[in-house]
Amino acid sequence: MKKCKNIPAYDLVSDYKINIESISHINPYDFNEIHRHGYYEILVFEKGGGYQQIDFNRIPILDYSCYLVKPRQMHLVKRDAKADGILIQFTETMISSDVFLNGLSLLNPMLSSEVLFEKNEDMAKEFIGLIHSMKLLQVEKSYFFKQKAVHLLSNLLYSLEESSEDFRNTNRYVNNMLVFKFVELVELNLNAMSINEYSKSLNISSKKLGLLIKKQFNTTPLKYVHGILLQAINRDLFFKKLSYKEIAYKYNFDSPSNFSIFIKKHTGKTPSQLQEYLREF
Repeated sequence: MKKCKNIPAYDLVSDYKINIESISHINPYDFNEIHRHGYYEILVFEKGGGYQQIDFNRIPILDYSCYLVKPRQMHLVKRDAKADGILIQFTETMISSDVFLNGLSLLNPMLSSEVLFEKNEDMAKEFIGLIHSMKLLQVEKSYFFKQKAVHLLSNLLYSLEESSEDFRNTNRYVNNMLVFKFVELVELNLNAMSINEYSKSLNISSKKLGLLIKKQFNTTPLKYVHGILLQAINRDLFFKKLSYKEIAYKYNFDSPSNFSIFIKKHTGKTPSQLQEYLREF
């Protein structure tokens, strides 16, 4: 078995807590190796080529495309020399509180995809222009211009959110808020609540919850919960800070044997085989 990797973690060092760079800039750390951030990173590519790995997903880098890496996700970039665009990095503290209070799904650690859009030249140029405007503001030293950059960042995030058809319709927005709350509950109660208990917490029927999750994720609520649970287990197995028994009880399994049965059912592997497989990333 391979020795567990010591994955470096990086925080954003900036007076603004916003950093904007060309994707081809000289990076202070090796982005070709697996690492983690303590901040959000949005990458907008004009020219694609190569791929990214975000957690355990390998994502091709395409022309005129935009990708999001959230805090604590594992990340590496294997881009072609020709691939370029612009990136913006920012911390949660630079986002106005009303963004989160209004349920912006874009930044939710579970609800949104890492791919914000692909092969959309108009959108890519629009967002690159907005990010360049923010970059120009960073040369200013006054508090006024610093606050203006924060508002532009909020506008960027809202625009990315609104680019989804689901958020152009009020009824769909209400439904998405229910999905958003369900996702939060799942994250807070991994393997500790039944689907009926989730439905009661949301004050909707199990049938209604099933329809919402089917529409949003093309799966059932139970399969969604199991997918998120497996993702969390994968991370713990990858870092090997806990024993199999400790992981089992962390995620509310009745016994280590039931934990092994769950892993075998969903991956076809034993916990040790899955751990070895994950080390190949």
